[in-house]
Amino acid sequence: MPCAIETFDLAKQFPRNQGLRGFIPGFRPSPMVTAVDGVSLTVEQGELFGLLGPNGAGKTTLIKLLCTLIVPTAGTARVNGYDLRQEAAIKASVGLVTGDERSFYWRLSGRQNLEFFAALHGLSTDQAQRRVQQVLELVELAAIADEQFQTYPTGMRQRLSIARGLLHAPQLLFLDEPTKSLDPLATRHLHNLIKNRLASQEGVAIFLTTHRLEEAEQLCHRVAIMDQGRIRACGTIPELRARLRPGEHYRLKIRGFRPAMQAALAKLVSGLRVTFLDDQDAWLEFTALNGEEILSPVLDVVRSSGGEIRALQSEAVSLEEVFAHLTGEPAYGE
Repeated sequence: MPCAIETFDLAKQFPRNQGLRGFIPGFRPSPMVTAVDGVSLTVEQGELFGLLGPNGAGKTTLIKLLCTLIVPTAGTARVNGYDLRQEAAIKASVGLVTGDERSFYWRLSGRQNLEFFAALHGLSTDQAQRRVQQVLELVELAAIADEQFQTYPTGMRQRLSIARGLLHAPQLLFLDEPTKSLDPLATRHLHNLIKNRLASQEGVAIFLTTHRLEEAEQLCHRVAIMDQGRIRACGTIPELRARLRPGEHYRLKIRGFRPAMQAALAKLVSGLRVTFLDDQDAWLEFTALNGEEILSPVLDVVRSSGGEIRALQSEAVSLEEVFAHLTGEPAYGE
C-alpha cells in the first residue's frame, strides 16, 4: 500500500507583490518569495500527522501543493500513490477542511448543503442521500441536519465542514487549523471526532496543521515543525524532546543530606548538582536518560544513608521549548 504522502524536495516560490511599481519602465523586481523550501517528508496510511509552525511558515502553501491547488516550483510529491500531475486522481482521494470555511449556503439546511456538494462529487440522488446520512451520523449532526446552517454554532459548522470533506470517502483528509476560533467545549468534541472516529474507527489518514501545541500532543502520532518554508524537525513528541534535551530532569528535596550520600549518588547519575538550603535540607538535581530505571536506586541510596525525601519533581522538555528552540519564536496556544 502506498504512503498517504511522500514529498521530495518540494518547493514553491511566488513573485513578490510589486504594486504599481511593476509598471514603471526599467523597474527591477524584487527576488521571489520562497514559501516552501525543499520539503521532504512521509506520512503513512492511517497516520494522524501534525504540522506546526508560526504564521508564514508555509504550512497552508504546502497543503495547497499536496491538494494540487497550486503547482510546485521544484521537487515533486506523491499523494495516495499518485504523482502531483495526476490532479483528478488526487482530488478524488483527498478531502480538505479549513478553519475559516465560507462556502456553505446559510439559508439551506445542513443536509441540503451536503446533498448539493455530494452532487458536485458526481453522486446520484440515492447515493448522495445515503452518504449524507452516513457522514451526518459520523460527525454527530444527524439530529439537527434539517435546521438552517445559519443557526449552527461555530463548532457544529466546523463538524459539517468535516462531513463535507468526507462525502467522497477520501483516503486522506487535510485539516488546516480545524479548531481555529472554537471554544474549549467545541474543541474537545472536535478532538474526539478526529482521533476516535476518523483516525481510529474509519482509518482515514489525517494531515493536521495547528497553532495549538497541546492539540498536536493530544492528537498526533508524529509532528513536523516548519519554519521559513523548511521542515526543521520531524518525529514523535518524545523524539523531538530528546533532540533538545535527552532524558528526564529530576529535583529532590532531601532532609538530612550528608556528603557520603553525594558520593554514592555521583556513581549512579552524572551531572549531579547539590544546592544547600540550610544545615539539614538540600536540593538534588540531575538528568537521566533512563529516568524510570535510575530513580528507584537513587531513592534507595538517599533512604539507606539516613536521608528523608521531602519533595520529588520531574520535568520533561515541553513541546513549547522544542518549538521555540527550532523556530526562534515563543510558543503559543490559543
